[in-house]
Amino acid sequence: MSVFHLKYRPNKISELDLTDVSDKLTKILGSKDMPQSWLFAGPKGSGKTSAARILAKSINCLDPDGVEPCDKCKNCQEIMRGNSLDIIEIDGASNRGVDDIRNLKDSAYLSPINLKKKVVIIDEVHMLTREAFNALLKVLEEPPKNLIFVLCTTDDNKIPETVLSRLCQIRFIKGNKESLKKSLNKIIKGEKIKIDEDAINYILEKSDGSFRNLQRNFNEIFLQTGKKISLKDIEGYLLKNGEYEGKNLEEDLMAGEVEVILEKLEKMAGDGVNFADLREKWLQYFQAKMLSFYGLGTKSDGLDLISIKKIIDLLIEAGGREKLTEIGQLPLEMVIVDFLGKKSTLSTEHRAPSTEDREQKKEKERENMVTGEVAEIANKWGEVLMAVKPFNHSVEAFLRAARPYSMKNGVLTLEVFYKFHKERLEEAKNRQIVMVGLEKVLGKGVEFKCVLIENKKNNFQIDNFSLKGLSSVATSSNEQIPKTEKKAEEIFV
Repeated sequence: MSVFHLKYRPNKISELDLTDVSDKLTKILGSKDMPQSWLFAGPKGSGKTSAARILAKSINCLDPDGVEPCDKCKNCQEIMRGNSLDIIEIDGASNRGVDDIRNLKDSAYLSPINLKKKVVIIDEVHMLTREAFNALLKVLEEPPKNLIFVLCTTDDNKIPETVLSRLCQIRFIKGNKESLKKSLNKIIKGEKIKIDEDAINYILEKSDGSFRNLQRNFNEIFLQTGKKISLKDIEGYLLKNGEYEGKNLEEDLMAGEVEVILEKLEKMAGDGVNFADLREKWLQYFQAKMLSFYGLGTKSDGLDLISIKKIIDLLIEAGGREKLTEIGQLPLEMVIVDFLGKKSTLSTEHRAPSTEDREQKKEKERENMVTGEVAEIANKWGEVLMAVKPFNHSVEAFLRAARPYSMKNGVLTLEVFYKFHKERLEEAKNRQIVMVGLEKVLGKGVEFKCVLIENKKNNFQIDNFSLKGLSSVATSSNEQIPKTEKKAEEIFV
């Protein structure tokens, strides 16, 4: 089966979808002093990783045509197969700590095994911690002559200025209609697909400037319809996959069409729509609408600013509910009901509940959940902390900023106050430590999962475990433990 975004991925600099990027790379690689550290910054699906791999080939090619790799020599073939030990690719989102970067540095300093130069590609580099960036900075300042760094990011604003100043920066942008059409035509010609011009224009409009999204969507449509594709085929596919745009939602909200919106969501559920992706699309739409009120972007008719802020708040809250239910459409249905109420329009006296009201409601629900088996765990939470501490004091620190919430089907749900703590607790080695601590205290194995909680202000007082925000935790021996926030800062910052 063909996978278009892989099969038609650019292999040479001249084949890159963004002409400006192609021209800049050609010019820089053709100069006498080629940089050793690069930054490829731009939106998702704009070709950053593909360009990084082509750069690695160009640098290591044994028979280049100017700066273009030949794709035939053993070095090019090794890189294209993806099995070169001298090309190191890591994800900054899941390898963000200082120890991860130190391990990377140890590997990077070794001489290349087969290639002329070793190339390290770090994707989503902006996710690294401050200490990890400091460790990376040292090797960027004085890299070995046979080492090349290519850092890729969708948010270069989060990269420290000290790191940015040592990088040769290449800016990637969303594809315009011309560049997107050029990319799509490669597939149409290569697969000998018959498609109407209006169908091409429609799918280009719906790609959001992403070459990868365009190729993946077109791949799915091709697999469903074959080599003859019509506008109707594309419209049907996009609707089935959650193409209920923010603009359409706004119109339905303005009309107070509660039943209509809920019916659409239920239909999408039957079609297997990814509601997390749909929620993100709506958030992006309403964020742009909000910014337009402050002179950023073109302002258009629709909801007023107060209403837009409410819907954004509800959509963000829905994100926290997504992992708490197996009914995919339910969080978004709750957004609609909370925003409009039953048979309401924006011209009525209806007002969506305030943030404070919703937080109080959630806290009351949480208190009602702390009964039975989860109450036993909550009562012994201090003991769990002390059982975990000998294995890893960092994990214990993370657990201080968490609290037992519910127990269902043998799985304990922990509310965690910070995304960073949640990510660390979900790592395999740390998860195992927590489970050992739970088993030691409870006398039986307990699985657990973590969910983020927005409200950090309310007290959590259950026997020997006390938490107010992140102030302190008292163990069964009445030992006063330092503030979690301060402790975490000492360990990770």
